[in-house]
Amino acid sequence: MKKSTLVSGLSVMALSLLLAACGSSSSASSSSDDSSVTKVTVATGNDALPYAYLDENGDYDGYDVAVVKAIDEKLKDYSFTFEGSDFPTTLSNLESNKAQMAAYEYEVNDERKEKFVYGDVGYVVWDTYIAYDPDKGETYNTFDDLKGKKVYVTTSTNQAAMAENYLKDNPDAFTLVYGEYSNEQIVQALTSGAVDATLAPKYQIDNYNKTFDVDLKIGDEPVHNSDAYLLFNKKTDTKLIDAVNTALKELKEDGTIKKLSEKYLDGDYVPKD
Repeated sequence: MKKSTLVSGLSVMALSLLLAACGSSSSASSSSDDSSVTKVTVATGNDALPYAYLDENGDYDGYDVAVVKAIDEKLKDYSFTFEGSDFPTTLSNLESNKAQMAAYEYEVNDERKEKFVYGDVGYVVWDTYIAYDPDKGETYNTFDDLKGKKVYVTTSTNQAAMAENYLKDNPDAFTLVYGEYSNEQIVQALTSGAVDATLAPKYQIDNYNKTFDVDLKIGDEPVHNSDAYLLFNKKTDTKLIDAVNTALKELKEDGTIKKLSEKYLDGDYVPKD
């Protein structure tokens, strides 16, 4: 009995050591895998429906966030995490290298081209229209129509820049109201008459109308044509930029980005090129 017990005890010990060795090998492999993955911080919004926001669980969601998550799924050598803030701060975080990449509906303008590197692949059409509340009795199709009016623009956006450029050639044509308004605040400003107009893409106004049960309108033609792109810090490894560009191009080609646009923007707003 003692000999049998001793043998059994040795067998259990041997089995335990074997399992421990297997577990140790698995852990080392996992650690090795983790160390081979490059972590990338992505600057984005935290209160910008439907592009980038925190959901009811405190997790990042929205169209731009979903696009980055889809890229993350394709790029096994990289791991993407989000750093949320208001629009101007995303650019500050990117410029200071607190983030290496940014996703927040960035259009191309000369000032940003000097500071950052744009991705090659546009992932949403951002044709800008003048938006207004027709119940106030006026319509606006061009900047010339806004003479004497108040126009809301979000600080540091391309919409602010295009309005400012118009005012350089047409001083005092209209008054710009700057801010970091939420979607609800923008709608309230338009419907209350606090501002006469704002600048936005068509799907943003469609979103306002659906979400807040209003009937805002846009001008007949866009005042500016553009797409939105991902942005990178100038010190970001070109290998990462190339990988992201390739992944995003493939996601457009296989229809993934279209599905995300339809889910978050209620339509296909993906550039066709």
